[in-house]
Amino acid sequence: MNLPKNQYVEDRQVVFCPSLARLEVSELIVECHNCHRYFAACCLHSSFGGDLYEPEKSHCEHGKLVFTDGACSNNGSAQAKAGLGISIGGEGGLHDHSWSISVDDSVDFEAPRTNQRAELLAAIEGLNRLELASQHDVSHGHKPAFDRQHTKEDRATYVVVTDSEYVVKGITEWFPSWRKRGWRTSDGKRPTNLDLFMRLDDFITTLEEDRVVVGFWRVPRAFNHAADALAKRAVKS
Repeated sequence: MNLPKNQYVEDRQVVFCPSLARLEVSELIVECHNCHRYFAACCLHSSFGGDLYEPEKSHCEHGKLVFTDGACSNNGSAQAKAGLGISIGGEGGLHDHSWSISVDDSVDFEAPRTNQRAELLAAIEGLNRLELASQHDVSHGHKPAFDRQHTKEDRATYVVVTDSEYVVKGITEWFPSWRKRGWRTSDGKRPTNLDLFMRLDDFITTLEEDRVVVGFWRVPRAFNHAADALAKRAVKS
């Protein structure tokens, strides 16, 4: 699919422009002072977060962030319990921005409860929550994810922020290789959790067909603490 050129994403991986790439992660995350939603720093519009954040200055809303994480106790055993943590914004505002979701059969039917499955499920559900929120963005001052009146360059980017190398490398590097090999790994085996990787890819493809660009951004665990705490809370609930 020929997607519009995007300032954030190349091959489903987030790549910031050189002037942003040198900044700390905290400066690449912008929180809207009105609705408290999270957005990515923008090179084109000189929109930054962290110590550079200026509340009185308008910020770019093209790169919408969702922080995701999964957790699991007794990983892979019959007693395992898994949870998902999702956050699209800080505290405050009129809408819920964070979710702590326990994994049961309604979330992942008759599948083993593992940390890796929880991380993938969190990415899938995180994109879903971000899409649902974006459909209503215009009601509180933000641009909708897709507007036919916008130019190609003006259309939204959804960024999944995670500390999981498994999720980011899995969907951006391994998945295309598995596809080329007829859904086999380099040693000829069926990839673990292929069903969830396919679900994630299908959802991304659906969004891309609506001209929404999806990218994955791996950050150090310290910058994903909110989603991590939400996932652990779901395990204990």
